[in-house]
Amino acid sequence: MTKSFGGVENALSSDGMVSGGYLSPEALPQAVAALTAEQGWRAGLELETAHWDRFVDTHPEVLLASISSLPGEAFVSMPSLLIGVNYLKHLIAGGDPSSFHDFAHDVTGRTPQEREALDRLIGSAGRTAGHRTQGQLAESVRSAAEARRLLDELPPRHKPVIEMTLPHLLFQWGRSFDLADAGGAREYEESWELANLTSQPLIARRAAASLAWMHADQGRLDTAERWIARAIGVSVEGQRYDAPLHLAQALVSADRLDYSTAAAHLLRLTDAPVGEYWAAEIWLRSWIARSPDDGAKVVRAIDEQLRARPEGLLTGGSNGRYLGSALERVATLRDRGMPRNSATMTLTAADHLVLAHVAYREGRMHEVLLEGGRALEADSAPRLQAIGLLLTAAARLSLDRNDAAVIAFASAHEAIESERLYSAYTTISRDQLVQLADLAGTDLPSQLSGLDNDPISRSSVILAQLSRRERQVLIELASNRSLPEIAEALFVSHNTVKTTASRLYRKLEVHSRKAAADIAHRLGIV
Repeated sequence: MTKSFGGVENALSSDGMVSGGYLSPEALPQAVAALTAEQGWRAGLELETAHWDRFVDTHPEVLLASISSLPGEAFVSMPSLLIGVNYLKHLIAGGDPSSFHDFAHDVTGRTPQEREALDRLIGSAGRTAGHRTQGQLAESVRSAAEARRLLDELPPRHKPVIEMTLPHLLFQWGRSFDLADAGGAREYEESWELANLTSQPLIARRAAASLAWMHADQGRLDTAERWIARAIGVSVEGQRYDAPLHLAQALVSADRLDYSTAAAHLLRLTDAPVGEYWAAEIWLRSWIARSPDDGAKVVRAIDEQLRARPEGLLTGGSNGRYLGSALERVATLRDRGMPRNSATMTLTAADHLVLAHVAYREGRMHEVLLEGGRALEADSAPRLQAIGLLLTAAARLSLDRNDAAVIAFASAHEAIESERLYSAYTTISRDQLVQLADLAGTDLPSQLSGLDNDPISRSSVILAQLSRRERQVLIELASNRSLPEIAEALFVSHNTVKTTASRLYRKLEVHSRKAAADIAHRLGIV
């Protein structure tokens, strides 16, 4: 039977073909490379696999050259390829074939249970990655956790069989945990260590970059900088998988209020596809946005992803956290309200923090304390703690609880200064920030004075200072009710409504009911 290898024959002379339609040893590496370029790495791998049995005993170096021509993504998608590489190197070095347990022929001396465990480990990377791509985060985590358990229970004598594959397996498991906000640092660190021990710089750099982003995301900037340095210190060809590295560098710069450097790092994403970090990029761009136009660009990016991604990747895990925070940030920039989460939802610490920030912008200070407290109880990450404590301090200040405000601000200040997480200071209004710093007797970083504008709008700041009665009247002023009707709805006198409205106009710096109503609509409190 004559084998067909697509259009590769056109790239080879007739001398490259031998009996039965197989390629000669000299022609195979070139043909695999040509087919990979034409139809993708899976087609190239299929061609190499078709020649495995023919050349494995006589020309292992040809098979090795063929596999080596495959791109890095092939090894990421199929970590078991590395075991094949290891096996071929073993043969080329003169090793006994029976003394090396190849992934495809590992049956000698193993029980069915042991073989099943090894197969499940090797196949786990593809399964967990597949679940992630489809937005099935819970299934991805379960698959990764089960594989992790199998690895921990695997007898030590069996682990050398997957030595070269382990860094890739660990990285894929870590990515599943990471995307689901369920950990991942342990797997990334082990992947980094084993990749260095087995001379696999690409996976070592990817693991270090992922750890850099994970720590930067949580606000552990000093630790993030150490992993950034480690990633940069690993030399590899190309930057296809450097997106988390550039994002980590950009976030650290943004947190230090160096927005120009942050933007420069984001520009490097043109050379490194953002891949699974698309939501992280959107959140980061919203964090460094300084104008309504910047916010509009973020909204457009979110809309594009809403159309392109499965729901599980939009609402769950870290992606859901990033998008929720980005939307809240944009609402601040555009001076608009934001839809509130359903009371029936199971809220994460990040959700509570978003609700606290929305409540702060809308002047609902008791709700700020409630949601901020829930966030602080649920997560100890430095970024969340710093922002949650700042919002708590600002809310207490608005409620004239100055002593308690100073205590919360002092804790926030300590968390921020320990990591130089200066971007957290921009969470509350500049006026309140300065007032809290004066009350606490602390100095604010000089970088804050260099910012062109405050993301917290002036009307939002004033709204935060309104009394409960003033907010009620403001909401009613945006309705079609007359002043007597408003008085009746609020169970107060007509004169009380008129007096309260006059105070509102002064605080909002407007001169008409229509102007006050416009502010209420823009802030989404109607």
